[in-house]
Amino acid sequence: MCGILGGTSPKIKKKEDIALMLGALKHRGPDGDGVFFDKKNKIFLGHHRLSIIDLSSKASQPMRITTKNKQECIITFNGEIYNYKEIRAELESKGYKFKSDSDTEVVLNSYLEWGTSCVEKFRGMFAFGIWDEAKKKIILARDRFGVKPLYYYFGGEDFIFASELKAIYEFSNFHKEIDLEALPLYFHFGY
Repeated sequence: MCGILGGTSPKIKKKEDIALMLGALKHRGPDGDGVFFDKKNKIFLGHHRLSIIDLSSKASQPMRITTKNKQECIITFNGEIYNYKEIRAELESKGYKFKSDSDTEVVLNSYLEWGTSCVEKFRGMFAFGIWDEAKKKIILARDRFGVKPLYYYFGGEDFIFASELKAIYEFSNFHKEIDLEALPLYFHFGY
C-alpha cells in the first residue's frame, strides 16, 4: 500500500506546508516519499511509496510526464493494475515510450491517450490523483469496489484528497465538524 495526497489551496505556500499531511501517511510507504508543488497554481501532490512492481527510482512518485505540447501531467498513485503489461504493449504500439517498468507510468500514459475513460481499461485495485496542467484540472479515480481508499475534503477554496482521513486532518484549514444533515443518513446506511 502507498499513501497519496494532493489538492489545491491558496493557503499552501511551499512544500513544507505539505509535510504534516504527508507525515500522517508515512506508515503506508517506507520505501520513499516525494512532493510535487506548483506554486503558481497552488496545486500539490504527495506520495509515500511501498515499492512492489518496479523497485527502481525511475518509478518514484509523484511521477511526471511532459506532453508533446510541453505541458505536464503528474500522478500520485496507490494500487496495482493487474493488466498493465497488456495496456503498456498497446500504448507502445501507438508510439509511447516508457522510462520505468511501473504500472504507474502505464496509468499516466493511459490517461494521456484515452483521457478519463482510461479507467475502463484497468483491472486491479487503485486510487490516484492526476494534475493535468494543460486542462488545469485535478482528476481523481479509484477502483470500482473501493479497495484502495480515497477521501476528499472540499471547503471554500480548499480541495484536499488523501488515502487516509488523518492526512486531511493535518491540513491547517480543515475544520472537524459534524454535518448534522448527513448524520441520520450515516446511522441509517452506515456511511
